[in-house]
Amino acid sequence: KAAAAAAAEAKRQEVEAKKAAAAEAAEQRKKEAEEKRAASAAAVEAKRQEAEAKKAAAAKVAEERRKEAEEKRAAAGAAAELKRQEAAAKKAPTARETLESAKPRTTISLFGFGVPKSEDVAPAAAVVPTVAPKKAAKAPAGVPTLSRWRQNRDGSISGFISGSRSFEDGEPVTTSPITSDAVGGAVVTTGSGSRYFLDESSAAPSGAGGGIFGLFGGGPNSTPAKSEPAPKTPVLSQKSKASEAAAARKAAAEEAAAARKRQVEERKAAAAAAAEAKRQEVEAKKAAAAEAAEQRKKEAEEKRAASAAAVEAKRQEAEAKKAAAAKAAEERRKEAEEKRAAAGAAAELKRQEAAAKKAPTARETLESAKPRTTISLFGFGVPKSEDVAPAAAVVPTVAPKKAAKAPAGVPTLSRWRQNRDGSISGFISGSRSFEDGEPVTTSPITSDAVGGAVVTTGSGSRY
Repeated sequence: KAAAAAAAEAKRQEVEAKKAAAAEAAEQRKKEAEEKRAASAAAVEAKRQEAEAKKAAAAKVAEERRKEAEEKRAAAGAAAELKRQEAAAKKAPTARETLESAKPRTTISLFGFGVPKSEDVAPAAAVVPTVAPKKAAKAPAGVPTLSRWRQNRDGSISGFISGSRSFEDGEPVTTSPITSDAVGGAVVTTGSGSRYFLDESSAAPSGAGGGIFGLFGGGPNSTPAKSEPAPKTPVLSQKSKASEAAAARKAAAEEAAAARKRQVEERKAAAAAAAEAKRQEVEAKKAAAAEAAEQRKKEAEEKRAASAAAVEAKRQEAEAKKAAAAKAAEERRKEAEEKRAAAGAAAELKRQEAAAKKAPTARETLESAKPRTTISLFGFGVPKSEDVAPAAAVVPTVAPKKAAKAPAGVPTLSRWRQNRDGSISGFISGSRSFEDGEPVTTSPITSDAVGGAVVTTGSGSRY
């Protein structure tokens, strides 16, 4: 008995040690899963911060590019303004030189603008228009308009232009001689092929005024100043002065054309600089958008990876719990088997002790009996023709009491059957030592096996 108890205690301690080890392993796996989740979250946060830093850097680069483009546009505008001022400064000395080279009290044509006729200067031969222009209600598309215009003696037109791509609106200009009559509300064509629409409501008298609308001479309504009669000069001198005046007009026209050309080139350069700045700005925006899209893609991938890691951690944790539960169930089953084995061993030991106690009594009974007489051993009869009858199996003599249901704390055996040794085999339920539905076999019972009744085994267990 002591050996069996010691073995049972050793088994119990071993089972408890295994349970503790399984619980410790499950706790370790749980900690590892939590550490993995924390590491994954830290990696995601680090990537997010890195992406934000890259985004801020890209925004800073885009802002620097935008500022650089604005500075380039400002520099181009300043350069264009400087060139315009230089051109204006160059024009002023030319005008002064022309005035100084002219005869006193004589009106000179500056920038192509006509002056009153002078007796001392022979006018240049005017281009005689030969074509009558067709009138129109408004300027055709792409044709600039000349307002407050007048026709000069050489056939050119002076006025204020608008709708031109080469001049500012309201800028004073003088065309080359036209090839048709100067009629308000009509489109005229110059000898070089340029076309202009003459505003019908603002025409000035032909050949009126001097210089730039009276700037260097009388205006349209001004009266020319009286001058002293010029001394008679030889015809050759008059022709020479006329040639000088024509050369001055030509130089002024060439200077004006060069100035217009410079203005056009400056505008083109400014437009090209603005276009380049716009292109750089668009490229910066595209780069920023691509960077943002790449960042969103990385964040989505990181979220998916974190979610997959969390799912994997939960799966591993569930598997660990399931394995721990299965291991605990296996240990309980083994413990129950060990208990049953210990109980069976104890019952067998008791049976052997009882048999050992009964053997001397049987021998004494045989020795005291008469020869050829039938003796009752263990309460069972034997045939009279035999000297000694064999021992018979113990037959239960107690009829169990039936019950409507199992008493509290008593497990139930279903689909049971009684074995030849008096034990019961079936499927148990309601036991603290076995799983419901687990197959078991009891030790031999001490009463009849009756369904709906509680039976007791030799070791005292009830079913």
